[in-house]
Amino acid sequence: MKVEITHPDKVLFPKGKITKKEMADYYGSVARLMVPLIKNRPISMKRYPRGIKGEGFFQKNAPQGMPSWVKTVKVSRKEKGAIQMILCNDKNTLLWLANQNCIAPHIWLSRIDKPDHPDRLIFDLDPPARKEFSGVVEAAFALRDILEKQHKLKTFVMTTGSKGLHVVVPLKRTRTFDQVRGFARDIAEELAEKEPKKYTTAARKEKRRGRLYLDVMRNSKGATAVAPYSVRPKEGAPIATPISWAELKDSSLRSDSFNIRNIQKRLRKNPWVGMDHAAKTLAV
Repeated sequence: MKVEITHPDKVLFPKGKITKKEMADYYGSVARLMVPLIKNRPISMKRYPRGIKGEGFFQKNAPQGMPSWVKTVKVSRKEKGAIQMILCNDKNTLLWLANQNCIAPHIWLSRIDKPDHPDRLIFDLDPPARKEFSGVVEAAFALRDILEKQHKLKTFVMTTGSKGLHVVVPLKRTRTFDQVRGFARDIAEELAEKEPKKYTTAARKEKRRGRLYLDVMRNSKGATAVAPYSVRPKEGAPIATPISWAELKDSSLRSDSFNIRNIQKRLRKNPWVGMDHAAKTLAV
């Protein structure tokens, strides 16, 4: 089955004249690596019908009139009632999302068969300025040391395609979101207490005072994180790119180093190979 890309010449990223078709072609090329990382996880769509210079919006509810082969799952919400959310379980659905002008799919940290028990923990490292990426790298390695040496957990790392990094820990699904977030908060506070001039856990920007924010709030039920290999809605179409820890030592690396037009060569290898098998039980 071939997914039709309507209005293929629509320019989504004006500066590089990157079209909807070019974005869809990228998603088709990365599906082999991306789909296993997002399969069976409810998707929130970050859509830009008029391109990134137009108004973008998050859409959680599956749209009306979508193809019957697009899988959805019913998700209950405390106050607003249940909604149907999309599951991106195959290449065709990924292409269909691109055709919906979904530039950046965001995913849950749990899977639908056990929605209250995450299988990933994420530290979102948010620097005060884009130019201070060396400090983000330093924070990522500091977190890795704590998590791997003290807690015997396996860690992975990803550029966000913006200005920071995600440090990702695969977990066995034995703990609740509250337990996982509590653990992550303790680790973040430990690091912030060691280096109070460099790091903070303060969510309010005015309290950060130029320090790198160690954000653990992605680890909440119903919260989402940008999907690995997602395009970001920024000029140049940068990509949230899984990398190896060895690559992170490259002083020329930046959060937005990889984009639609330069990433193809690195798609031959998978730096996150074995992630699921590396999952450990969180001791809380």
